[in-house]
Order: sequence, then structure tokens, then C-alpha cells
Amino acid sequence: MLHLLHLLACTPPAGPVPDSGTPAPVFVLPPIAWEACDLYTSGGGPPAECATVATPLRHDDPEGPTIDVFVKRYRAEGGTGERALWMLQGGPGASGQVFEGISDVFSRPEPDVDYYFPDHRGTGRSTRLGCAAEDEDSPEGRVITDDEWALCQADAVATHGEELAAFTTTNAANDVGLLVDAVQRETGVPQVVYGVSYGTYWAHRYLQLYPDQADGVILDSMAAPGLSLYRQDEDANTAAELLFDACAADAWCASKLGPDPWAVAEALVADLNAGHCPEMAVEGDNTQAWLRRGFGSMLMGITWREYLPAIVYRASRCGPEDVAPLQRFMAAITQPAGESLETELWGYVLTQNVIRSEFAEDPLPTAEALEAIRTSAVASRDVTTMLAQTLDWPVYPADPYMGAFAETDTPMLMLQGGLDPATLLEKARPYQAHFTGDHQTWVEFPTAAHTTFVSTPTREAAVDATRGCARDLMFAFMHEPTAEVDTSCIADVVPLDLELTDTALNQALLGTPDAWE
Repeated sequence: MLHLLHLLACTPPAGPVPDSGTPAPVFVLPPIAWEACDLYTSGGGPPAECATVATPLRHDDPEGPTIDVFVKRYRAEGGTGERALWMLQGGPGASGQVFEGISDVFSRPEPDVDYYFPDHRGTGRSTRLGCAAEDEDSPEGRVITDDEWALCQADAVATHGEELAAFTTTNAANDVGLLVDAVQRETGVPQVVYGVSYGTYWAHRYLQLYPDQADGVILDSMAAPGLSLYRQDEDANTAAELLFDACAADAWCASKLGPDPWAVAEALVADLNAGHCPEMAVEGDNTQAWLRRGFGSMLMGITWREYLPAIVYRASRCGPEDVAPLQRFMAAITQPAGESLETELWGYVLTQNVIRSEFAEDPLPTAEALEAIRTSAVASRDVTTMLAQTLDWPVYPADPYMGAFAETDTPMLMLQGGLDPATLLEKARPYQAHFTGDHQTWVEFPTAAHTTFVSTPTREAAVDATRGCARDLMFAFMHEPTAEVDTSCIADVVPLDLELTDTALNQALLGTPDAWE
């Protein structure tokens, strides 16, 4: 659907000993040398602090080479700094940059929290892994096209060689452990680690290595051990089916699409490929491919996903009254995304490296099988078009933590959405089954999308935009990780509006106040 410090000492391991019997060393870093910087990487915003830390390339080799790990800290003006929240982003491949704006918003109701967001090794400003296909003078500039992945792979292997095998989740989790330890010593305040999407996998690996270090861990939209990210497009289509199941249970939506809305959506895929509704066709391109990608993207959030049934309804009918709205919609989803700061900092080589090594299945699906999944899908983010080009990407050696679960008494808050297309509810459930200890709480939001703290608005959020059910649970957990979790706000989460009563949104997307007719 990421310089200033040097190793001082190696102490006995605080975490579990791998099955091999080889201890996992813990390194002690000197105080972090923070420097003033803008909160926003693009410039501006409130003042923040930045640091670049030298950590071992391989944490089992304390005398070996080091890499740079970048971390930013945001302390709200007038804040009291009573606790720290470490925010680990997903991908794999994303930097921590997205948390700049989020920490700004979070700090308004929670100014007593210091917010920390590192760039995962291999991304952003943490010894980012790159390749020649990203050069500005390559055919698509920084964008790596399908045709360029072979070049990228060859260049990454030639440039980084055996060092690629050190850009692992385990080494990245050890980076977090070193940073948390340094900040604990600096501030003496409770430390809570939050991970979202692949960041949950990263945070969980941290728990495997440091089961007693943090005061609490929050997992949001969970990627469980053993997950295959080669099924991402298939998973997005499953989430779409769940949304259409909700349509079948909704009187208004079912009155439009009948008792089996999903069958209508699947029939539209075949009809579009056979030339149905040429008025909405994308000239010189595959209309159904654009539609499924648009749907896949819309499912990731809560603003536009409710339009999927209405678009299917209009496209299936394709009457004179539907042409202009459909053309407006197709124009919106076919706009080029363009480059952004997030994509500039993204570590695409790191993405391939981690997915191929930690999120693969055996045997791997063929490129043809992945294409078949996409072409038959109602909704797909088409993530596997990239993975299909790199099925022979070098795999780093497995370690004892892969596929296993942490054994820890650390308080945990696990937040999962029922309509998440990137980390499906059914595939996140292994966390629920494993972490059943005291103060380890699983919370399920039936209608939440990917990233629950932005997809569980309550009626109160209409008055106070900083509020939401998952967000309120996170704040409460940060204050008291061992307190009983009050999930009563789930009943106040704004329900799906499949009737599409927001005329302003209808006008913006379709050019008509009525989304259906």
C-alpha cells in the first residue's frame, strides 16, 4: 500500500539471545548532539531539533564500519516534555518525514509529549540506498520505471555489494534501541514506541531485541511476521470486496446495486475490458487499469472510498447523465502524481531489499501470476508491478527473529482497521492471538482504513479536528500504558456514508451535487 556519535562500549545484551546462541550486542552511545532545525524538511514551521548518529552497519560487528541514522525531535513550544513518543514509518522504504505535520497536530492536545521520528536506515537522510535509475538525467528522472528496475538492481548490487545484506529490519530495530536508550539517559522520561504499517513490523522487531526497554508500544495497521507483500494487490481487492459487502448491507446502496454489489463491480471489470462505456475511456491507455488503481488509492483513506459503489453504478449504467461525472472522475484519477518530498526521500532500493528478504513467499509468484491478479481486480494499487521486475533481487540471510514473535511483558496497544487495504484485518490477527498478556490490548475498528488514527473520526472530531477514537486511545495509552483501555469511543466513530450526502465533495469529484444520479 526511510556522523556525530561514536561507539563507546559494548555491554552484555539486554535483549533475548538468538537461537544461534550468539549474543545480540547493545552499544552505548554518547549524548546525542541535537542541533536546531525546522520541523518541516521543506522549510518553516515551528523550531525542532535534528541529529545524525553513527550506528554500526552491522550490530553484531561493533568494530566494523558505521552508517548515518538521522532523527528529528519536536518539542511543542511551552511543552513539558513528560514523555517521549517514537514514531516509526512504514513502506518499507519511507522516511520519517510524514510525521513532521502529524507531530505538529498531535502536539496541540498533547504538548507534554516529545515526538521523535527517525529515518529508517537506507531511507531519507539515514545512509539512503539509491541506484543509477534515480539519476535526474535518467529517462523519467528520479522515478524508477518498470524498464529501469533491472538497471537499478544491477547498480545497487555493484555499488553496495555485501553491505546490502546489512540493511535489514533487525539492524534497523537495533538502531531504534540505541536511540531510545540515549534519550532515556538524556531525559529520564517514559518512552513509548509507535509503528504504523511496516513500522509495526519494525517496532515488533525492536520488541524482540529490547523486550523491556520501552514503557509501551503502539502498533497501528499491523504487518505480521510471515506476511507476503507480493499479495498487496490481492489484499487491496479483498478490502474492496469488504466495502461492497457493506454496500449490500446498506439499504440505500443496495437499492442502487442490488443484493450482490460485488458481482456488479466484478462484471464491470470484464465489461470495461470488452470496450463498455467508451465515453469514459482513457485515450491510448487501459481504462480498467486506471480505474482499479484509482479505487486502490481511494481505499487507503476515508475521504473518497465511499464513492466506489457510486462510480461502479454509474459506469455500469453509462447513461447520458453519467458521462460528464465519469469523465470528470477519470480526469481526476489520471492526473500525474508528480514528485514529492516523500518520494524524494523514499528508499526504493531499501524497499526491494526488505520485501524480497522478509516479506516474500516460497515459491515466489511469477510475474505472470501477479499480472493476472491485477488485471482481474476491481481495486489494486498495482504495487506488484515493481516487485515483478525484481524477483531475483538478492536475499539477505535470515536471522532467528524472522517469522517469530516477541516474548515481552511490555504494555501494548494494537490498533487495526476492518477495511484496511494494505494490512488486512485477517492477516493482522496473529498479533491478537500472540499478545494476550496484562496491558496488551487489541482494538478493532470495523470501518477504519490504513492508519487508524486518521481514519476513526468521531462525531466530536467535527468540532475538534485533533480528536478521533484511535487517536484518543493512543493519547490515553501514552499517559498510562498500564491502565485499562476504554474503547467506548468506537461506537461514536462516524459511520460509512454510502448515500454520499456531502454535496460539496460530490461536486468536487463528479461535478454534480448528487453522486448517484
